[in-house]
Amino acid sequence: MIRNLEKYAPYFFIGPAVIMLLLIVIFPLAFSLGVSFCEWNLIRGGSWKFVGLRNYSYFLFHDPYFRTSLKVTLTFVLVAVGLELILGLGVALLLNRPLKRIGLYRTILVIPSTMTPVVVGIIWRLLYNPELGTLNYFLDLLGLPPLNWLGDPNLALPSVIMADIWEWTPFMALILLAGLQALPKDPFEAATIDGASTFQLFRYITLPLLQPTIIVATLLRVMDAFKTFDLVFVLTKGGPGMSTETLSYYTYRYGFKFFHIGYASALSYLLLVIIIIIVQIFVRYLRTGEE
Repeated sequence: MIRNLEKYAPYFFIGPAVIMLLLIVIFPLAFSLGVSFCEWNLIRGGSWKFVGLRNYSYFLFHDPYFRTSLKVTLTFVLVAVGLELILGLGVALLLNRPLKRIGLYRTILVIPSTMTPVVVGIIWRLLYNPELGTLNYFLDLLGLPPLNWLGDPNLALPSVIMADIWEWTPFMALILLAGLQALPKDPFEAATIDGASTFQLFRYITLPLLQPTIIVATLLRVMDAFKTFDLVFVLTKGGPGMSTETLSYYTYRYGFKFFHIGYASALSYLLLVIIIIIVQIFVRYLRTGEE
């Protein structure tokens, strides 16, 4: 009897976790995949109408708003993640030096990344306020005219990117700092003895050895940046026009404002496919670098 209980004990302990995984992850994925092949409007109600690949073909070939949101998303990801990587690497190199009160600097650095995107959005919405915002106050001190940061189509997306950089550059810096501190000392000591300059050490030793860490940090941020919703929702709600409407916000608008659940599900699966492709590219590049 006891042996039989011991035999099934692993299933007893793993079972609740498996059930929760099925309910929280697997079932919603399967449900939304089925809905993506149907026409289902919550306002009109009624049963699902199977339409095959019509939802997918519509946004791929007939929806100009989808192409606009995809362009905004790609611009946001490339600019924001690129600048976060460059700034994060610079901050990591600075914090890797023997500075006084280095623990305090690292603690201050972490603060923006510990905030939720909604809180970050509220903070930056106050900073961008055209009448009472701090940014326009400093522009006034410099004798420059105030800017409508979130109301100007040419400034709205850069303003959202600036807020995202402020929030996530510390995240990149911490990962890269951990990578820098894990690098072996012998190559640097040997190169220094041979007379290598600081730039040569960075170019020919630090960057090649840090490459796997850079790839992992960039991959994590790219995946998260493609799903950006909270910051856009709080700051601009996709406007003015569609100048800041990312794919995530466009999917939300179709699903929870227009209630076209089938079309929104198809859009969400397209976003999932894009992220999977990007992950595969990064993983393959990481494996190639290790070989």
